[in-house]
Amino acid sequence: MQLLYVRYLANRPVDEIQCVAQTRRRHRCTSPLLTPETLAGFWTLVPITATHAQLPLHGAAMAVYALTGLPYAEQLRWWAQRCSEHAATPATADVAVVEWEPFDPLIHHQHIRTRLPTLTRRQGPADRSGRETQS
Repeated sequence: MQLLYVRYLANRPVDEIQCVAQTRRRHRCTSPLLTPETLAGFWTLVPITATHAQLPLHGAAMAVYALTGLPYAEQLRWWAQRCSEHAATPATADVAVVEWEPFDPLIHHQHIRTRLPTLTRRQGPADRSGRETQS
């Protein structure tokens, strides 16, 4: 994922990233960050860039879910890992830490995909069989 011009690795598929805010019943919010009502990013191929003075990988590209075209406030909402409702109430406590990990192509090489994913839409919360697939 590319967010605020930094690449991160999420621990689950984009459409399953969950809000970290606490609900009124003191549980973790079950709302996803990506809903039909929220602005979405897009999948794109970007060069695999090195970090920490490493040499770039010549000609190599990887698929990234880019949020950099979204408004700054929306990118901050994703970075804070809060659903739209909890982003509007910043005083609400978090019950989990955000799950972003800075992406390093040398450490996370097993997660690099060189082709854009082919997405299939999920049927809804009751039918979890329609999973995202990658070609």
